[in-house]
Amino acid sequence: MTSFISENKKTFFHSFFIYAGVTIFVAIFGIVYEHYSLGVYSTAMQYAWVFPLILGMLICLLFYVLPIKYLPGFLPFYIYNFGVAIWTFRSVFIGVIEIYGTTNELMVIIYTILGIASSVASVILYLVGLLLRYKDDHLQK
Repeated sequence: MTSFISENKKTFFHSFFIYAGVTIFVAIFGIVYEHYSLGVYSTAMQYAWVFPLILGMLICLLFYVLPIKYLPGFLPFYIYNFGVAIWTFRSVFIGVIEIYGTTNELMVIIYTILGIASSVASVILYLVGLLLRYKDDHLQK
């Protein structure tokens, strides 16, 4: 059960700063990549930094600031981080292939499925952990 839920807010505090660095890196990468793209721009590349900002920094900040006793444990948290990475990489990948002038629908579909699956799986694992903790707390009373 400890792999599903945790009481350690320090992990979310550290992850907030890691996501801040990733957000800045992706934004700078997009700017530099589009600078050398000979005037071709991609909306997906321009807004790839939004995924680590909202899905990473904002969520970590909410879990750190809000008075939540049981937080996601390492398993749902790492699966969620994988999902954020997939969503960010998907956006950069779409930007690269749009700037290059080609398409790769199969890879975009695969990244979309992986992003949805990992995001949903992390939420389900966290809810299962909360349910198990709730049952344990009420069975002990």
